[in-house]
Formats: sequence, structure tokens, C-alpha cells
Amino acid sequence: MKSLLIPSLLAGCAILFSSTALAAEFPLPAAGSNMVGQLQVVIARHQDTLLDIARHYDVGYNEIRAANPGVDPWLPGAGTRVLVPTQYILPPKPWTGIIINVPERRLFYFPPGQNVVYTYPVGIFRPKWPNPLGSTRIIAKVKSPTWTVPKNIQEEHAKAGEPIPAFFPAGPDNPMGELALETGWSQIFIHGTNKPWGVGMRVSHGCFHVYPENEVQLFKMVKVGTPVTTIDQPYVVGTNGNGQLYLQSFKPVEAYAKGGNAQQRAVDA
Repeated sequence: MKSLLIPSLLAGCAILFSSTALAAEFPLPAAGSNMVGQLQVVIARHQDTLLDIARHYDVGYNEIRAANPGVDPWLPGAGTRVLVPTQYILPPKPWTGIIINVPERRLFYFPPGQNVVYTYPVGIFRPKWPNPLGSTRIIAKVKSPTWTVPKNIQEEHAKAGEPIPAFFPAGPDNPMGELALETGWSQIFIHGTNKPWGVGMRVSHGCFHVYPENEVQLFKMVKVGTPVTTIDQPYVVGTNGNGQLYLQSFKPVEAYAKGGNAQQRAVDA
């Protein structure tokens, strides 16, 4: 993630990082703004990794690394100031249901009848396994999912020297986690994961991976029939309502390459 036009947004002093997880819930912005949250700086403890801090603040691996170039992700070091990018430009309206900006690797959920938005990082597809773009709905909520692994995925893993079983029963070793939201796209779920550090990375075969604790929250809130929209916006433009404009960029997804100027598409949105 890159902030191309960002005035100073840090408010207050750096805070000590604690181990209590935070929920990414924000009131919707006032008219004339499409931004929520604020950047934060925390002080790492000797036992912390960037991944620990990212998960605590509902930030993905891609976001925490981009915000802290030069910081060792596995051993930042006690006393290191870590920038946590918890300010977000909301996706284009209408703000309805679940919206996932794939290049951003972030999900936004706008619950009906409430003036709030929940936002969570997601793991997206590996190269050659693109997530679909467009609109669908949640068609089922699955507790303790099982996974019958398609043959082409088995073959891919075998070729890479990492063979996997043909079937995963429900349980802690299931890559789908303990809860899953099934979309109207064939075999595409929004689900937890047994490898939470992959959230924010390109790790899936088409599904969207979220932290297990975030899937618990989503599973409670999201109803069958909820709209799901996936978009390709590598550039997003925001305003804070005070006349300041912000441009945020994310690494474009090669599978969605298309003609035209991506920056102009962001402005038009």
C-alpha cells in the first residue's frame, strides 16, 4: 500500500502495544467525506512481530509491511516505533452489504439499518486462481466446514512437492477454518483459516481468507442473502470533508489488467 498524497494524519503520541485484539468498527463518515479511522504509532515489545501487531489492529501482512519498510517483520525489536495503517478510504457507493477491493486486500461490511462500517483484511488468490469480480450474495452459512480438495489443486501441490490430502474433515487443521460464508460463486467462500499469518497475502485458490476471530464476527452479523460485491480498484481517492484529497495506491492485480488509466478510474468512482 502506498499513500501518494497524505498530509500528516498521526494524532497524539505513540502508544505501547498490548495483546488485546481490537475490532475494526467505525461510524460512517459525515457528508462530504469517505474516510474512516486514523493512522497510529505503537511501540513494539521485545516479543512482538509485525504480524502480531497487524493481527491485533485488524491489518493484513501486506499493509503492515508496506507501512514499515526496513523493519524486520519477525524481530522489530523492543522500543521500535511501528506505524499501523488504520485509516481507510471507503469503496465507491452504494455502501451496501459486503464490498471487497481485491487489490487492497480488504473487506468492508455495511450492515443494513446501521450507521457503521466494519472492515477486515483478507487473503486473496494465488496467481492463476483469480477471485471473481462482480456481484453475488451470501447463499449459506457453514459451521465446521469440510473441504474436498479439487484434483487440480491436489496436482498443483504435488508438483510443488507439498502434497495435501484429498479431503479435510472439520477441525483445527482444515484450511477453511471453523466458519465459512458461502457466496453464489461456485466454490468461493469467505472463511477463516488455519494459517492466519497468510491474511493480506496471495494464498488462496479463489476464496477470501480472514482472521479466525474476524470470521466469528462476520458469521454472527452477516445474514443469508447479504449482497457481496468484489471490485478492482488499485487506486482510491478520498476526502476528509475539509477540502483535503487523498490518493492511495495498491499493487495492481495482473489478472484484472485492462485498458484505460487506473488513476482516472479512481477519480471517476
